[in-house]
Amino acid sequence: MVRRGLTWAALVVATALGQATAWGEEDMRTAPKYLQGLRERGYYELADQFLETLRKAPSTPEDFRVTIDYEQGRLLIDEAARTGDLGLKKELLDQARGKLVTFTQKNPNHALASESLVQLARLLVERGHMAMIQEVETEDPKLKAAKLVEARTSFDQARDSYAKADEKLVAAFKVFPPHLPDNDPRKDERDRTHIAMMEAELQKAVVDYEQGQTYPLGSKERDEYLAKGMTQFEEIYKRYRTQLAGLVARMWQAKCYEEKGDIGPALGIYNELLEHQAPQLRGMQRHVAYFKIIAHGKRKEYALAADLANAWLQRYSSPDEVRSREGLGVQLELAKNILAQLPGVSEKEQAQAVNRVVDVLSQVVRYSSPFKGEALTILKKYKPKVAANAENLSRMGYDELDGQADQAIASQEWDKAAEALKLAVRKADPAKDPDKANLARYKLAFVYYMNKRFYEADVLTEHLARRYPRFSMAPKATEIAMASMADAYNTYREIDRTSDLNRLINVAKYAAETWPDKEEGDAARMTLGQVYHGTGQYAKAIEAYQSVRPKASRWVEAQTRVGASYWDQSKILQRKGDAKEADAEATKALDALNVALKARRDAGALPADPDLIGNVCDIADIQLETGKAPAALALLEPTAQAATGGGATGPAFSRLMTALLRAHINAGQIEKAQADMAVLEKQGGGANLAQLYFGLGKLLEAEMKVLKDKGDRAGLAKRQADYLKFLTALANAKSGQTYESLQWAGEQMLKIQNPGEAGKIFKRILETMGKDKAFLAQEGAGNLLLRTRIKYAEALRGQADFTAAEDLVSELLKEFPRSSDPLFEQGMLLENKAETKQGTWKAAFAHWQKLALRLGTSRPRPPEYYDAWYHAAYALAKDNQPTKAKQTLGSVMRLSPKVGGPEMKEKYDALLKNIK
Repeated sequence: MVRRGLTWAALVVATALGQATAWGEEDMRTAPKYLQGLRERGYYELADQFLETLRKAPSTPEDFRVTIDYEQGRLLIDEAARTGDLGLKKELLDQARGKLVTFTQKNPNHALASESLVQLARLLVERGHMAMIQEVETEDPKLKAAKLVEARTSFDQARDSYAKADEKLVAAFKVFPPHLPDNDPRKDERDRTHIAMMEAELQKAVVDYEQGQTYPLGSKERDEYLAKGMTQFEEIYKRYRTQLAGLVARMWQAKCYEEKGDIGPALGIYNELLEHQAPQLRGMQRHVAYFKIIAHGKRKEYALAADLANAWLQRYSSPDEVRSREGLGVQLELAKNILAQLPGVSEKEQAQAVNRVVDVLSQVVRYSSPFKGEALTILKKYKPKVAANAENLSRMGYDELDGQADQAIASQEWDKAAEALKLAVRKADPAKDPDKANLARYKLAFVYYMNKRFYEADVLTEHLARRYPRFSMAPKATEIAMASMADAYNTYREIDRTSDLNRLINVAKYAAETWPDKEEGDAARMTLGQVYHGTGQYAKAIEAYQSVRPKASRWVEAQTRVGASYWDQSKILQRKGDAKEADAEATKALDALNVALKARRDAGALPADPDLIGNVCDIADIQLETGKAPAALALLEPTAQAATGGGATGPAFSRLMTALLRAHINAGQIEKAQADMAVLEKQGGGANLAQLYFGLGKLLEAEMKVLKDKGDRAGLAKRQADYLKFLTALANAKSGQTYESLQWAGEQMLKIQNPGEAGKIFKRILETMGKDKAFLAQEGAGNLLLRTRIKYAEALRGQADFTAAEDLVSELLKEFPRSSDPLFEQGMLLENKAETKQGTWKAAFAHWQKLALRLGTSRPRPPEYYDAWYHAAYALAKDNQPTKAKQTLGSVMRLSPKVGGPEMKEKYDALLKNIK
């Protein structure tokens, strides 16, 4: 997989360092939340690696595993659409096509097969965009013509793909009744099909508009495509005016009006769309606001257009938004509208305006986009440059060298840029104007970073920041330094990574101390906090977060992270048996999170705001795990009601409903809990449903573990009783049942020590779904039923029905000789028989030792390998061989100190402690 990321991407990696490097030790059941977080933050490479982890993980449900190629294809296209690196874009699109084709070929009848066609059409559109950018950037007339043909061909193919996908989706949608109740198991699939159908229709119309852009303004072809697209946009808006697809079609309808010269109607629609308050429309409104700037510019309202462009850049200020296609377009429009106001202003104002234009466009030309050519043309006019070569660079002055470097940076010729900038440093006179030399050094550090020369970039930026702290770019230099060390840490894994991490911490400390009143200082404090948190140094993390200025833009986020660090510290203390200190830390966590919540509400955060919902859920999680369920319910119910009314959807809303479900279970409000589950299933749907159940189970287990660790037997018994009520109601429901819901209910029954009820559920699955031809025809059905049969054997074992359990395990071993799952269950059966004097611990040890040696041949070694050795040592200890048991555990821990993860490490440590 190619390396990804743009200018400051490594800084983001630095602030997420703990999460990114610790995933391998996490429980796989947190997969959906973690994956969604990676997607939302643009951590595409990490998301791709994570999907590969899910592909290999034994705990991944098969119905999700088969969709991984599809998900990776979507992910690759998303990244390709955002990157300005054409080489990377091409590689990503090629990889995406391979993934989607593989998925379609393996799963021609899958529910996502039609949606895969939609993604392939998206891919073709992106290829068309890439060809158009290449046409703009080349000076060769023949190549220009060839690229236009290539773009048009891609759009033609995309149109055909969308049409085919739409045809299949329409047919699939017609199969469903016009209206389905929320508890109908078909509703999720119907809704997904409807959304995909609307998207295909919309994008087919967008392709017509895009293809029109490949012809000259005023040409017959352009006008024809414009008219064709406009007709489709109008029809789509009429049909789906309350849906996102309809609103986006409305935006493109206005864009067509604008292109026809009907600026008034276009602006009317743009203003109408910008009035919507739903946060999920932010992406669309970003485009609308950009189109509105263009419209005012066409009206020659240059001052207003420039003001709107500045406002756009302030509102959509994240690096990804500024570097997006529309972000670069806004910057070009800003420059053009500033220049349009030059006539009639003073020379001083003209100079200031030109400097602003040059600054803005110097950023635009750094990335490949449809706007790069025009931006370069303007730059050449207002900041003339001499063509550079190795011979004449040495004859140039500082300003010319600086210009040559900007051009080289724009075309990503990093070596040429570095050569020019090194000469510029020498040409500058440090005595008269040290800032010139330092600016060249700053740019040179940027070039080194982009050229992956991380250590050189760090040395240069730290020199600037430490030697010249008053230099205007010194604070920014520390950002390059931190990004460089973070990338070095993540790239050079075979060398001294600790040194890189320490250097990252040192430069962050320096930035925080040197510029305590600047945003860069606060960013450094946040970086320190996240690095410390990720490495388990919670006290230091808290100190760093608390040092963020109250007036800082990230202060509320800092308070939220303070709460998270206090809470993680509390859980560690609880595991150590220090209940008093654990409770004190939990109280501090709640205090910090409540401060953050109040600040968000005071600032006017909308009910559906994901950050506000996340803040509420952080508080509720702690309350639920510390015996404050009524307080959690009092917080969650009004929040969920307001969020639902505000149109909340997505991961944040799913997390909110999960917390509410847990609170209702704890309160014994089973009917409300079932209603919560119905909402969650509607949100999760499809392949995500199984992951939803696994994630919920983990949260509920965590609650009971806290009670168990505290020794609160009464509280634990009540919690288990409430949980049992909910599971029984879920299992006995007459409608809306799925394999996932029943299997989950059965497995949770096992975890709360109710094997009798669990066995009934597993037997029901095998007698119904196990004989259902439609279910058996699904890909992966065999693996699902294998899991059910193994869990049924576990339930029989839990009821001490060893004969029936043994018979079932024997059947499984014959049917699945290569699977380790039946062997694990056989080992547990041997242990239970030894416990009840119906077998021997020697037989149990021999089995676990043989299984561990077999698993030890795999690379990397799976978690089951370490678990098998754990059970082997346990059997030895029970067989009165404590020395040999300790030696067994010790030898494994010497070779692999982490023994597969923190939970397994905790098990090993506990067993060592208990062996006498």
